[in-house]
Amino acid sequence: MNDTPTDTDRADEITARAERAGYRLEHMPGSLHEWHLLDAEDGAPLYSSTTLALIEQWLNE
Repeated sequence: MNDTPTDTDRADEITARAERAGYRLEHMPGSLHEWHLLDAEDGAPLYSSTTLALIEQWLNE
């Protein structure tokens, strides 16, 4: 059994973290910025990035 986290596991963890903070994380393949962090209440865009690492960094701030 492989205990190494997959990209899907990481995306799930960051999505859950964003939800706990009152945000919604959306993945939009093919767009300039594939990952979009939105306000969970009104859907207003807050931050967009090409990588999950940058979304995670934004959540850390």
